[in-house]
Amino acid sequence: MIKGNLYRLCLALALLAFHAGADWPSWLSEELSQTSAWEVSGDEHSVEFVPRAEYPKVWVLVSRKARSYDTAVATMLKVYKQELSRAMFRVFLLPDNPKALRQWLALAERNASLIYAVGSKATVAMHQAYAGGKLPVVSVNAKDPVLLGLTQSYQTSGNNFAYTSLNLPADITLSFLQRFNPKLRQIGILYAKSNTSAYVTQYLPLKAQAEKSAITVFGIEVDESDPSASLDAVMRKQMLAMKAEDPHLEHSLLWLTGSSSLLERVDDIYARSEHAPLLTVVPDAVNGGANSALMSVGVGFENNAHQAALYGIRILRDGMEPSALPVGVLSPPDISISFKQAERLKAKVPFVFIEMASDIYAQDGEMIRAAGISMEKSKP
Repeated sequence: MIKGNLYRLCLALALLAFHAGADWPSWLSEELSQTSAWEVSGDEHSVEFVPRAEYPKVWVLVSRKARSYDTAVATMLKVYKQELSRAMFRVFLLPDNPKALRQWLALAERNASLIYAVGSKATVAMHQAYAGGKLPVVSVNAKDPVLLGLTQSYQTSGNNFAYTSLNLPADITLSFLQRFNPKLRQIGILYAKSNTSAYVTQYLPLKAQAEKSAITVFGIEVDESDPSASLDAVMRKQMLAMKAEDPHLEHSLLWLTGSSSLLERVDDIYARSEHAPLLTVVPDAVNGGANSALMSVGVGFENNAHQAALYGIRILRDGMEPSALPVGVLSPPDISISFKQAERLKAKVPFVFIEMASDIYAQDGEMIRAAGISMEKSKP
């Protein structure tokens, strides 16, 4: 027993000496010291490679309580169970200040193999505190990292981060909106003032792209802390402005960004929409109930989390460097349609969308297509 402890102590001291600056043996390529899958120790005479973690430890940092983040975690657990079942997960809430986050990161470096940052807030905070850090970090359910200023390239982060994105490029989004209404002249874009990521990555790019096509954009910025900018007040004002140019709103639509606080108020938005069709970037906002958007064109939370899970597995299992993974942008987009809402608004859905849709809900609210697979309607 004493001999065993002594051996482990000597090995630990040798490991510390090696990483403290011991010379890499001249007869072996230094590239081998950079492998992410092994702990490397040794001296001029020999080098030892020990598996970095028999059970990879995955730490998950969520921005806040949200149904979309629950979906992300559940999806990742499912994918890991199938692809890397020996991984262990531990989920944390984002610390409320930079000092606490740095302390959390110090703990993570001693105990974790990989970190997931769930949500744009957690992703931005992690980037500010840990870009270039020791552990790999993968973003999930976060918006476009290039538009958020976290990386300059869609091909590489250049550091220890691997990004996925909930965003579609603005030109692709606009092309789908114009397919929905070929005579589109006006778009009312809803976003929460508090949701900076939705404003920067969804509102501004779509506004710029629409204006290039001579489409007028009405910014519907909601701030419930200000009575003059409440959902009721701002929609009343902007819908009047839209109807001044298009009295019957035949050439207009509303576009709902991924602002969580507004996604929970679809019924309130409809009540103030003057019967303009409501489309959204969030597939999860379309369902068979009364509180559903008419159609979505975007990236679903589940599909994004599935891709983020596969990125993490490639890093942990296959030794992939995070910087070697391009920003994960799913294409073609997820499309969901509620014919219950289409009937309610007497809106026509072009056949091309029906062909492409992943999820479709019938007029009675029953799901008739899920994940691209037709479902038999239940018999009475």
